[in-house]
Amino acid sequence: MRKQHLVLMFFFIWCFSSAQSVLTPTQINVFKNGTYYIVKEGTVYPKLNKVSLDVPVLPLLGTYWINTAKDVNISKITYITDTLKSKTTAENIPEIVKANKGKLVRVSYKCDDKTSKEINGVLQNYFEMSGMLKIKTADAKTVYVLVSGINDFAVEETPADKLTNDSLVRHANIEFDKSYTSTNLKLVYMQTGIQWVPSYNIKLISDKELQLEMKGLVENDAEEINNCDLTLTVGNPQFFYGFTVDPLAYQSQSSVASFYPTTKSGGLGYYGNVQAQEDKKSEPPYDAYDTVISTPTYSWNDYSTYSTDGEKTNDLYMYKLGKVSLKMGTKSSFLMFSMNLPYKDVYEVDIYDVVNYSYNSYIGNDPEQKFNVYHSLKLTNTTTNPLTTAPVFVMDENLQPLSQDQMKYTPVSSTVSVQLAKASDVIVKNTEEEGAKSDDTKKYGRETYMKVTIKGSVVVENLQTKKITLSLTKSLTAEVTTTSDSGIVKKTVTVQVVN
Repeated sequence: MRKQHLVLMFFFIWCFSSAQSVLTPTQINVFKNGTYYIVKEGTVYPKLNKVSLDVPVLPLLGTYWINTAKDVNISKITYITDTLKSKTTAENIPEIVKANKGKLVRVSYKCDDKTSKEINGVLQNYFEMSGMLKIKTADAKTVYVLVSGINDFAVEETPADKLTNDSLVRHANIEFDKSYTSTNLKLVYMQTGIQWVPSYNIKLISDKELQLEMKGLVENDAEEINNCDLTLTVGNPQFFYGFTVDPLAYQSQSSVASFYPTTKSGGLGYYGNVQAQEDKKSEPPYDAYDTVISTPTYSWNDYSTYSTDGEKTNDLYMYKLGKVSLKMGTKSSFLMFSMNLPYKDVYEVDIYDVVNYSYNSYIGNDPEQKFNVYHSLKLTNTTTNPLTTAPVFVMDENLQPLSQDQMKYTPVSSTVSVQLAKASDVIVKNTEEEGAKSDDTKKYGRETYMKVTIKGSVVVENLQTKKITLSLTKSLTAEVTTTSDSGIVKKTVTVQVVN
């Protein structure tokens, strides 16, 4: 492998540029779908009745608003794109070459596998597309060298290690109605790039009580947030234009009509297929010898008493987490609450319409078919906040894993079922047989229909050593005449055929 050397002398470059007015984030409200609402505040100092603010990258349509202090009025806001000069550190040979154009350099480059040459001269240009250097030697010759063939690159005078780059930035140029020495501004907008992912943990305490704990993972891929009041929102708010970006963020003269969809995009508060991808950490190397590690006994912390301040605002519930800092490109996890809730062990089974005589015209029933029975925890939400849709992980009193399910949205005082496992020791079978049959019962047009009476029974066998509560649902395409054991009949659909 060719060895490359770089000989440089470093020095500090001081540069001064005019500063833009900067507003500081003070509040941020994060939704689960990847959008957030942010409030920025600060004092600005207009010059000639004008001040300039950076425009957020992709504000959502209609959510970007600037608020002024009392008795301060804005006459116009102009959105323009400016070219901003920025400096970055050169970190490789091509960047070092680009940063030192016009300087006296010494270049050693490879001719073939055995020979190399050295050139001294002024680096006149560097063509990035082709990777070609243009060097003017002391004898007025012009030499071209490919950067990929360089062995050594030395700067014979004070080197530059900074690159000047051009970047396009959108600005909001604010014009006030009159001259103000200073004034306060508040900027609000919504944008994508920050979301929160909720999850629950259940620990069984007894046969009647469990501990429900909730945490929220906040993912920030949008902007730096420092010492800002964070709110995480539960609910399904209506945002008509969804993820449509406000045209003020674009330089092109797009038709405003194109930003108005013909159909609603739906609410933004749903819980979709969001997966938090954590950074992988390298495992420590194993020792060369086997090591026996004893497991000490700990008294684990009881998190059953803490809660996060929150408030219900119309149809939304907002968790107030206080002041936090969220660095861009990071994920932060916050404990939301932990409460003890009452629950019941419930076994559930759904038996579909096995026969459906009105469609099949015969009984094809297997009396030995076993239907799946599922063991669930039916818990009551006795907290002061709704439970949002999220993963829930269940452990027993010894912190051993039992199951993972999805917590459904559950209002305060309502109940929700969390499924544990298939109960193989509870057997449920279904039997149906034809009873009486009468011909020519009904006539519609040219068709004559018969009436068939079917008798069905469900057999339940509990092989557990304890009594259980079984919730059993049986679907039928028929009119139910009688039931045993206080069975409840519910009509769920309107029959579309003669039956």
